[in-house]
Amino acid sequence: MVEQIDIAMTPAEAEAKEPGATYIVVDAVRATTTIAALFHRGLRRLRVVGGIDEARRLRAAGDVILFGEEGGLRPWGFDYGNSPAEAATLDLEGREAILMTSNGTKALCAVANLGLTAAGALVNLTAIAAFAETHRRVVVVCSGNAGARTFSLEDFAAGACIVQLLHQRHPAALLGDAATLAIEMKDPARLITRSEHADVMRRLQFDRDLAFVMSVDRAPCVPLIVEHGEGWAVLEAPGS
Repeated sequence: MVEQIDIAMTPAEAEAKEPGATYIVVDAVRATTTIAALFHRGLRRLRVVGGIDEARRLRAAGDVILFGEEGGLRPWGFDYGNSPAEAATLDLEGREAILMTSNGTKALCAVANLGLTAAGALVNLTAIAAFAETHRRVVVVCSGNAGARTFSLEDFAAGACIVQLLHQRHPAALLGDAATLAIEMKDPARLITRSEHADVMRRLQFDRDLAFVMSVDRAPCVPLIVEHGEGWAVLEAPGS
């Protein structure tokens, strides 16, 4: 049962908190949404990395699919971009893949060594909350912007949705200040499409991705980090 809930605005803030919690990393627009979509389509194993050169090296070394973005767009030589709407159309049954993004994969790699870590978004909201409520202490970690270093409105808004659901189910849990702010918000999800990052997505004509990001429980799975090292982490989603 959940006894304590908090939100870290960046991975660095998560590192500053008391260790030993269960961590839910959120990059709503778009990495953790894409990750949930990939596993929902049958992906067996995903390696996330923080750098484009490492992603290309791993792609050359094995039969894996390479997903990712740089400046929001699919880099040269990548099989696909970081599009959850596109990922949701693919047959990935039993496949392995690599994902590299500007913020979300960096955040996952940074948080992995702190404790049990999962990838959360609106598209797996109920599943990720059900997973989280089996742990005593839960910290929702916003991936942030600028290489996972600065505040991101869309990640805080999606994280607030997770916190609100957890708090509804465990109203006696202690709340950190950011979690207290989250439960006081009315319909936090609406702020996702009002964020600066959402404006960037619209300029890049990724309106389908924004619509996918807002679709609650569309990809009900729990991607968990099962291995990690310096600058990389491996996720699987048991039962997805």
